Amino acid sequence: MTTRTGSAPLPRPIALLAAIAAIAAIAAPLAAGCAPDPQNAPCSRDAECRRRDEDLRYCISATCVECLSSAICGAGNECVDGRCVLRCRDARDCRSDQLCRDGTCEDR
Repeated sequence: MTTRTGSAPLPRPIALLAAIAAIAAIAAPLAAGCAPDPQNAPCSRDAECRRRDEDLRYCISATCVECLSSAICGAGNECVDGRCVLRCRDARDCRSDQLCRDGTCEDR
């Protein structure tokens, strides 16, 4: 076993893994889109997400999300980037904090 001391360069496989981990840490929140707080809040369990926002039910890859699949969102709706995209005919089909725009419920 090799012990790392000082600032000696990392062996190539380890340096590559470190670079991949750094990119993944940066890319994960971006993959979820421009999500408002608390969706970007770090988590380790589903219960933490529910305490922050009743719509955020799951902790996946240390990020709170509302859905894992479209089936969770209800008939005709879909799960996009961890959030349910609700289909609508007018504002009555959406949550109170949303508008119906082009058949999709969007935040005001």
